[in-house]
Amino acid sequence: MSLWKGKVLQVEIYGKSHDKKIGAILKKFPEEFVDESELQKFVNRRKPTYSPIFTARREEDKIIFLSGISDGKLTEKAVFEIENKDCNKSDYNNLYAKPRPSHADLAAYYKDGRLDFSGGGEFSGRMTAPLCIAGGIAKQFILRRGITVNAYLSSVGEIKGQSYKTDSIADIDFDFPNPKQQKMLDKILEAVNSGDSIGGCVECIVCGMKKGIGGELFDGLEGKIASLIYSIPAVKGVEFGYGFGLSKMLGSEANDQITINGGEITTVTNHSGGINGGISNGMPITLSVSFRPTPSISKPQQTVDLVSGEKVTISINGRHDGCIAPRGAVAVESAVAIALLDEIYYFELNTAK
Repeated sequence: MSLWKGKVLQVEIYGKSHDKKIGAILKKFPEEFVDESELQKFVNRRKPTYSPIFTARREEDKIIFLSGISDGKLTEKAVFEIENKDCNKSDYNNLYAKPRPSHADLAAYYKDGRLDFSGGGEFSGRMTAPLCIAGGIAKQFILRRGITVNAYLSSVGEIKGQSYKTDSIADIDFDFPNPKQQKMLDKILEAVNSGDSIGGCVECIVCGMKKGIGGELFDGLEGKIASLIYSIPAVKGVEFGYGFGLSKMLGSEANDQITINGGEITTVTNHSGGINGGISNGMPITLSVSFRPTPSISKPQQTVDLVSGEKVTISINGRHDGCIAPRGAVAVESAVAIALLDEIYYFELNTAK
């Protein structure tokens, strides 16, 4: 069970990859209308399509509303669950006490001595399903406030697609899949066919964000967003705006010069990604998220048998994604939406006093 506490909102996620059920408990969200049909559609976006680049695990992911919806509105505390119906624990019989390279297995063993590494447990990407329930609700609530959050696959390995760094935001296709992503999908298939996996990046764009939201130091908007994004398994990097690219620029190149456009103060460029000093500046918030390659691959890898203490070679069977990034986009949207809703709702509660 994992709990995230914002300035107002609380999100608790429970269960494990192969448990009968996984779920989310939401507390102190705005008591507003939830479109259950749209929420289900949003959660469905993280489900794999029938493609060899994705896991063959087929979960229905139907949201079970245990409590927290009254007359169509969210209440002070809401509990949602999703059933796991397509688990196959036998896929992991040969991995008992043999931690999979770059999984959480070895770290979890150091923490609590576990030796059963079936599935990813509470560290599995499966746990992004309840995260997407919370994120889908947050997206509905901030959309009513004029804020949109959209993420898309921007690169796979060295293959680059659309990016807010090179393309106009208005021209970016947020649908998945779309024709502009074909070379990236081909690259994933190439890795899968060789028994391997590959990493990728997801970019996210927030439009309509209110100016002046966030704070200094520990209250910075970037830190809050990043803390939620790092709850997504396989995420190993987050940058805002041009991020690490700014380290290669001169100040005169990196600075977003300020102007007036149609009577509104704005900036000529958006290298900072819509945030300065941890506070939103009114420009679109842009960020890029790096996903490591899926650690579960069929190619032989070295590990250690924690019982015998001997080196062994394993090959991981089962059903796994060739690249996590395509299905990670909806999880990125969820993390960003939760962070923004917490800040916006906190602002609303305090300005109403």
